[in-house]
Amino acid sequence: MLKKIFYGIAGLVVVAAVGALTLYLNPKLSQRLFLKPSAAFDVANVPPAPDYSQADTWAALPTTADKADVVPPDSGVLDGQDTAMVDVFFIHPTTYYQDDMWNARYDEPDETKEFLEDGVLRHQAAVFNSSARVFAPRYRQATLYAFMGEEPDAYKALEFAYGDVERAFDYFIENMNEGRPFILASHSQGSLHGMKLLQDKIGGTSLANRLVAAYLVGFSIPEELGADGVGPCREAYTTGCYLNWNSVTSEAETMGWKETTKIWIDDKLQHIDGRKIACVNPITGSLGGVAEAAANLGAQPFADSEESVRAPRREATGAACTDGMLIVSPPTDDDGFTYGTFGGDYHIYDYNLFHMNLRADISRRIDTFWKR
Repeated sequence: MLKKIFYGIAGLVVVAAVGALTLYLNPKLSQRLFLKPSAAFDVANVPPAPDYSQADTWAALPTTADKADVVPPDSGVLDGQDTAMVDVFFIHPTTYYQDDMWNARYDEPDETKEFLEDGVLRHQAAVFNSSARVFAPRYRQATLYAFMGEEPDAYKALEFAYGDVERAFDYFIENMNEGRPFILASHSQGSLHGMKLLQDKIGGTSLANRLVAAYLVGFSIPEELGADGVGPCREAYTTGCYLNWNSVTSEAETMGWKETTKIWIDDKLQHIDGRKIACVNPITGSLGGVAEAAANLGAQPFADSEESVRAPRREATGAACTDGMLIVSPPTDDDGFTYGTFGGDYHIYDYNLFHMNLRADISRRIDTFWKR
């Protein structure tokens, strides 16, 4: 079933992430392709708010059995959440692609729920479970069209979604984290919200002293983030910094990432407009640079909902940071690395392609943090 979801949404995701400039210049095409909600955004008619004191408002918790607990077979990896001394606050990407509301219910069922749990938790959030306790809030995410629309409602939907993430983070810090070191992690829409958490809640505060690293993956995160002392991870052993990359092939159209992606600047959502994008190479853990496929410790193919997670594949792709983008060349002989991709965009594979390197990176930065 998960493959059907990916095939159904992949074209939309790629145009949103990669062809944004075209749709920005052609709003009628944008409305047709991106299922613009028919009703105006109205804060009086949004779905009920999540109560983060309740377990059902969290997609993953270290105290519950959930899809973030899985580990790949034949990898030697174990779920270490029972003994981990570090937490991760993981903000999931867009899994809601409907036109009935600007913001989804936090407990949206059916395909939205399946994509979150079988797609995102198993293949993204789970990468942290050998080194950290995983906390992943459900929130009233903005629908995909919000990233393309230029009308005020699109901006309001994204701002509204951030409000839930901020409340979840506050609850996590005050009631769950118990003063432990923590990792901030995210993908796509989640990284937009994570960016603002770094700017408003972490940078320049005492929390920055407990930040191991922030994995703000799959978004246009500028090198000059404005997070008061939190910058890109320049070396593999740097802590208190952030990592970002966007996986594409050399043939992909990337103008949307570089020009029209909405980011937080000076407490306002606005276009990135050519600002220099940070690219931390997930194979080396350093800002910029090139890594050969031989250094890839194992990429994890996507598994369908009915399948168990699959074993990592070594040397699946190299990675080269070029003009803010991460150039990759994944295998084409396995649909676990091809479905859900169009036009050279590997957005949904940002974590998968570097699964084992990321586990090593997380462990290394935690070890470095404790030695400071």
